[in-house]
Amino acid sequence: MASTPEVGIVIANHDNAAYVTDAIASVSTQTMRNVRVIVVDDHSKDGSHEVINTTLNRLDDKRFHYIRLDRNRGQAGAIRAGLALLDTPFVSFLDSDDYWYDDFIQKHLAAHLNADFPVGLSYCDSHIVNADAQLLAGTAWWFEHDADEPTARRIPAQLVPEIDPESGHAVFKTDTELVLHPQWSPSWASNSMASMMFRRSFVDLVLTLPDEELRLYVDFFLSTLAALLTGTIAIPEALYAYRMHGENKHSNAVVLGGEYNSSKRRWEPIRDAILKQVFNVLHYQADALRSAFGDYRHEQAVVLMRAALRNGHADRGGKSRNKLQELLRRTYS
Repeated sequence: MASTPEVGIVIANHDNAAYVTDAIASVSTQTMRNVRVIVVDDHSKDGSHEVINTTLNRLDDKRFHYIRLDRNRGQAGAIRAGLALLDTPFVSFLDSDDYWYDDFIQKHLAAHLNADFPVGLSYCDSHIVNADAQLLAGTAWWFEHDADEPTARRIPAQLVPEIDPESGHAVFKTDTELVLHPQWSPSWASNSMASMMFRRSFVDLVLTLPDEELRLYVDFFLSTLAALLTGTIAIPEALYAYRMHGENKHSNAVVLGGEYNSSKRRWEPIRDAILKQVFNVLHYQADALRSAFGDYRHEQAVVLMRAALRNGHADRGGKSRNKLQELLRRTYS
């Protein structure tokens, strides 16, 4: 019987001294013990260096290693610095203000090793918590909402937590079914960086842009390319907590209910800028991508991305979305 491989983890921190200890602790208690962890401080100014040193000294776990960058390199740069010290076939990246539940690595690795279809990316749902780790929402997958759903519907019992009135803990039932998304579509979305596990070979192939061009939104960049080139697997279970603490670099809004936008920033310009970077990688890395995934898969990725950029606002309703959906039907039916 085959054994499971080692998983590499990068915890990238910048000015999250108040939360990075929780992130590190959540990795140390993973049920899968065969991990190698690189904590990267991206030139913080808030005392993070001292907090990380104290936490790791107290933990005294030889699986953990720490580097501090001498200048701020942004999200891509911090991730790359950590990856340089890893040679594992699977990698995950934990934002230092979030924290994983104990079975995060176990369930992601199982998803990747399924006997149906291998992909470059698995991702999961998350709970939304505040600065004090108090639950604000039981799911982040508001984007799975069906615009054509009936005016009233039942909420399945497994989606409603059981709350212990004495401890105040909310416990959700486990959903072990996986969802395969074989191709990118204009309505597809994943989740934040902390939700993901990648095949290292895929990351190495596509993470080619300079650090300064990906200071944020590496999750959207990598997940879009994975959906275009390999397909993705969704784990419909919250395996981590996404912390909205009021000083997030992107999610600076509040949970109001409904199909909320976690950021006060307009998403469309950000999305379009990242999609242009995705298109550039498809163009400039064309030979390597064709060699890895075949001419057909690369060609269709280029067609879909060119159409998304040409039409604009590809993930919203209206004619542009309908055009892209029709293109997908013609291409993959």
